[in-house]
Amino acid sequence: MFGETPTTTRETRVLPKITTMKNNVTTAELLGKNHQGADKVAHYNWNIRNAPGEFLMIPKQELEVDHAYQRNQVNPRRVDALCRAWDWIACGCLVVALRDDNKWYVLDGQHRKLAADQRSDINELPCLVFETTGRREEALGFLAINQGRMVVGCLDRYKAQLLAGDPTAFALEKLVRSTGHRFGPKPSARTVSCVQCLYTLMQEERERCERLWPLLVELHPNGPMTDAVIKGLWVVDKWLGKEGRTVTTSPYREKLVALGGEGLGHEIRREIALIGQGGVRINGCAIAKYLNKQRMPAHYKIQLS
Repeated sequence: MFGETPTTTRETRVLPKITTMKNNVTTAELLGKNHQGADKVAHYNWNIRNAPGEFLMIPKQELEVDHAYQRNQVNPRRVDALCRAWDWIACGCLVVALRDDNKWYVLDGQHRKLAADQRSDINELPCLVFETTGRREEALGFLAINQGRMVVGCLDRYKAQLLAGDPTAFALEKLVRSTGHRFGPKPSARTVSCVQCLYTLMQEERERCERLWPLLVELHPNGPMTDAVIKGLWVVDKWLGKEGRTVTTSPYREKLVALGGEGLGHEIRREIALIGQGGVRINGCAIAKYLNKQRMPAHYKIQLS
C-alpha cells in the first residue's frame, strides 16, 4: 500500500491463528443481516468513509504535527507523566495521515509522540496510517476521532483501579464497605455515586477521609451523598484542623447531624445563589456560616480561611 515502510528487526513470537465468525458458527448478526435475512448495509443504505488504515512502525523523528487543526495547547504534565512511566499498552496506536508529499502527520497521539521524543529507548512508534488528500480530510478525521471518543466513566475507572491493585482504591473500597455501602451509578441511601470525589480526597489525606466517613454516613441515613456536602465538610474540617479541632466532635457533630445532609445541601445552594458562584471554598463557607449561627461559645466559632 505505501511502498517501502520503516520497520525494525525484532524477534516476535508466533501469534495464535485468528478464527473468525466465532469458531465459524454462522449467525445473522455476524453476517450483518437483519431478522429477515437481508443485508443491513444495503437495506439501511449505510455508508462508509475512507479506506482501511495500515499498521506501521514509524521512526519518531519522521512524525510531524500540523497545528493548523491540531491542539496548540500541549499539557506538559501529561507529557511528563508519559515520559516517566511509558506503557506500551496505554500507548496503543497513533493515528497518522500520509500525504501526497510522503510525510507522516499525527492525527491522534500528539502527547505520546512528544513523550517518546524525550526517551532514548524509544525509536519507533506503532501507527495506524491512512492515506489522505491534505489538511481538510485530516481535520475531518481529527474531529471524527475526538467527537466519537467515549470518555471512561469515573466508576469504570475506579473498578479498573481496584483490579489493578491501586492501594488508594483498595482503602476506599474497604472504608465504604465497612458501613454497608457500595459504589454504583445510581445514588441511594446505600449506594454512593461520588466515587471520583472520595477517591481524590482519600488520595489527598487518607486519615481525614476515614475520620469524616462515619459522619457522612450519619448525615445521609435515607438519601444519597453529594460532592458538594462531602467537599464542604472537608474544607471546614481542614480549617478547624489548624486549631486542633474537627467537625466529627462536639459541638459541631451534633449541629451537623441535626440539620442532615439534605439541609447542608440547601445551605450550600443558598450560599451559591447569594454569592453568584460556586466552588469548594463556597461549599465550606456555607457550612461554616451555618455552624457559626448556632448557639456555641465564641471560641468554637469557625474562622473562614
